[in-house]
Amino acid sequence: MAIHFAHDGAVPITTSHRTPAFRHVVHRLDEPEEFGVAVSGATLTAQFLEPQAQPTRIEQFQSPDWVIDFHEAHVRARILAGLPAGWASLGIMCGDRPSPWYGFEARRGTMVCTPPGEMIDGCTVPAFYCVSIGFSPRLWERCRQITVPERSVFGGCAAHSLPADVFTRLLQQLQQAGRRLQQATLAPLRARQTAAEVTHLVGEIGVIAWALTGEDARTNDSLRNRARLTRRADVWLREHLGQAVRVPDVCAALQVSRRELEYAFRHTLDLSPQEYLRTLRLNAIHCVLRGRESSDRSLLEIALEHGVTHPGRFAAQYRALFGHRPSETRKGKTPPPSRT
Repeated sequence: MAIHFAHDGAVPITTSHRTPAFRHVVHRLDEPEEFGVAVSGATLTAQFLEPQAQPTRIEQFQSPDWVIDFHEAHVRARILAGLPAGWASLGIMCGDRPSPWYGFEARRGTMVCTPPGEMIDGCTVPAFYCVSIGFSPRLWERCRQITVPERSVFGGCAAHSLPADVFTRLLQQLQQAGRRLQQATLAPLRARQTAAEVTHLVGEIGVIAWALTGEDARTNDSLRNRARLTRRADVWLREHLGQAVRVPDVCAALQVSRRELEYAFRHTLDLSPQEYLRTLRLNAIHCVLRGRESSDRSLLEIALEHGVTHPGRFAAQYRALFGHRPSETRKGKTPPPSRT
């Protein structure tokens, strides 16, 4: 089930409007390198794990105290994002297909919580729909004081199943808020009042998150530890992309068993470590080919620099993931994804 954008389709993609109280931005993202803007204020990297069926669309409303992003993605991709200092993020999952976040299987109606100091870490899937809400340090602290003044910290990343009636109400309110904000971009005199109303709604959602934390049995350390191990392996693999590393090399470097590593990757990303390493290399090569610095090097040279050990398979694997040949990426002749 699509959440639908707050606008009615009349706003072109990409576009940007600024009011006295907030900024309104709409993005269309075709390539993994373009996903850096996908979460307002965050430093984000995306790695395609499967071909993108059609462009990803994101509508964002950004104010000094909160941000609201409406996400519609059509690709299975690994997402890592660092939040601004002191900011927290809540994602309300709205699609029918579950997606993994922090080791949790987030289904429709799940609230995924990223407290300050943690990274957004998970995967989008085809037909992924989500509304994410960012909280400034001041607003997040206010939600804590209202809900649990005796507690000083939120805890780790968590996933909570919202009651059906609460999920339905929040989704309707967020969609209505999006429509009011979009209308306010055309009537700037209403922007401050509209932003104040949305601040109240965002605060209510933050209070719900603080009230739920610690109550859901799925928010246990074992699930989070699998996600952390996967992230540690990801960092190590990125640092050694130019080498012909294998899974035992990762296990030795991280001092974990192969079974433990395999289980963490399967549970967190539904991929084996070897499959993930292959997509990591392909995404890195794709990024290089889109840059100007690749023009004086051959495709084979670039592939070998990224640890490709079977050049004969490389072109086929690259085309299977991105829908076009490496040479087409370099020439800027990449065909757009299907929009059906």
